[in-house]
Amino acid sequence: MITALFIALAIITVLSVFGLYVFICLYVYNDAKINSDKPVLWLLITIFTPNLFGFLIYILAGRNKDSKPTKKFRLPAIISAVVLAVSMTVFASIALLGSEIVMIDNVSIGMMNNNIGSKWEVSFRSSGETLERTIAVTDEELENMTVEASCEEGELYLLILQGKNAEVIDITDFPQSTLQLDGFTAGNIKLSLYNEGAKEAKIKIDW
Repeated sequence: MITALFIALAIITVLSVFGLYVFICLYVYNDAKINSDKPVLWLLITIFTPNLFGFLIYILAGRNKDSKPTKKFRLPAIISAVVLAVSMTVFASIALLGSEIVMIDNVSIGMMNNNIGSKWEVSFRSSGETLERTIAVTDEELENMTVEASCEEGELYLLILQGKNAEVIDITDFPQSTLQLDGFTAGNIKLSLYNEGAKEAKIKIDW
């Protein structure tokens, strides 16, 4: 039940974002036809400037300050914004507080991915993604590579790949341990994290 609601809310959220974007672009174009001498230019700026900054620039600097804003497309834009706010609020509540954590392909919930320096830390409530990272290691770092991982449900796997050498390790419940990577040498190594329905997962890799 929660899974179906979650997916429905995700679809509504995407559609409301798209609708809001379209109605704002139409609003800018129609308002600029009356209150500016360059409606096409302002439409293009609104379309291609991310995060609706183009719309803000038009409102603040592009239109005739003495004229009244057009009401055309204002109401549907407001409706889209309200639907978006409500759907995102419910969406986030289910994702963060729901007792049943939903898993969707290529979507992560509660993801933390820290891959700075010689440490890779990942945690998530649920994830339909395959996470990858390529690292460069010395012989000493290779010998001292450690992994610590756990998850409350499902299974976790770490794939370590270098040329023809490949190692798959089940890290579903893996206390901190130094890896024995026979055949691997200093250089670039590709790390991939796979999960089979893993939830409430925590992974820490050091080298």
